[in-house]
Amino acid sequence: MKTATTPPGGRRAATPQSADMTDWTGADFDSREVLTSLHVSDPITRVTRARRARGQERTR
Repeated sequence: MKTATTPPGGRRAATPQSADMTDWTGADFDSREVLTSLHVSDPITRVTRARRARGQERTR
């Protein structure tokens, strides 16, 4: 999956800064922007960690 080359508003799309960012969606880049604006340390790692697949819970 490729990210958009020109996001809404005419901004240039951010290029992946690490190998973890190669399959990011627009929502992932938006999440990084929000975390950056909140001065969160290492936003790339936080977004990548949130994207990880989680095992589904069994139902009884």
